[in-house]
Amino acid sequence: MMLSRVADCLYWMSRYLERAEHTARALDVQLNVALDESPWAASMGWMSLLGGLRVDLPMEVCADPQAVTNALVFDKSNPSSIVSCIRNARENARQVRDSVTSELWEELNHLHLSMQSQTIDRIWSVGPHPFLKSIHRGSQMIAGIVDATFSHGEGWQFIQLARYLERAMATAWLLESHFGMKGTSLSEDPNPDEFIAWAALLRMCNAYEPYCKIHTVELRPKWILQFLLLEPSLPRSIRFAADQIQSAVTAITHSTGATDAAHVRRLAGRLAADLSFVSIDEVLGDDFADYFSGIVTRCVEIHNAMNDRFITYTVAAALRDFAART
Repeated sequence: MMLSRVADCLYWMSRYLERAEHTARALDVQLNVALDESPWAASMGWMSLLGGLRVDLPMEVCADPQAVTNALVFDKSNPSSIVSCIRNARENARQVRDSVTSELWEELNHLHLSMQSQTIDRIWSVGPHPFLKSIHRGSQMIAGIVDATFSHGEGWQFIQLARYLERAMATAWLLESHFGMKGTSLSEDPNPDEFIAWAALLRMCNAYEPYCKIHTVELRPKWILQFLLLEPSLPRSIRFAADQIQSAVTAITHSTGATDAAHVRRLAGRLAADLSFVSIDEVLGDDFADYFSGIVTRCVEIHNAMNDRFITYTVAAALRDFAART
């Protein structure tokens, strides 16, 4: 059975990397679309982005794209900034260096060191796009290295669990903020500013091209919501994440022989089942904020239950597991 300290470090390494990638991609998209939007629409876009990232900045900062970029990328006092996420991911990997592969350690080190030589003035002078692209490509490369070089045992399952918990929560916050801020009737065709905003939302979720292959470029808010929430084959949809969460929880509880983990499996199974059988019309009949807050709450419950059972579990529970396996 994997040590809880190792599982915890792998878990948080994965969550921080997923958060860094999501922030870099969302920020990159917003910086680009703001160039084509009216000033009012661009302002709404920045407010929607910050709401989706759960970042609270002073109003004077929100009006300055460079200041927002600096806060989201380089603010070391913000634990969710990109520089903090990559630093914390590397530190968690360092603490369990013998449990991660050399390929992962080298790439994570490279990503960390590439951040140290950058400043907001430097990346702004040449344009922030190449830098932000390197962050989310680096994070994606690390995810690929993990899948290709790790044994797909308990450690890999904890990495998967963390990745998709973080992804489900990030997507839920983004959808809640975007749909709540736009105030657009989901039955209407978007105007030009709204078209740009809906396309941006899809790009923030790496879903624009997959969406267009199904619906062409007809951007209907209802279709977008259904795609990002309920599409079972889209890697960044909430339903896909819920299915992966359930799979990881089931694999972890099975491989560890946990005899008292029914509560964890039930939480993960209920989230996956609800997203499998809910209809988009039922979602539209609910309050957006309540519905997406409910998804985030369930993800937090799964995190807490897994932490209580497998990370901070008592000696008595460990002895019961040992007795059950012998």
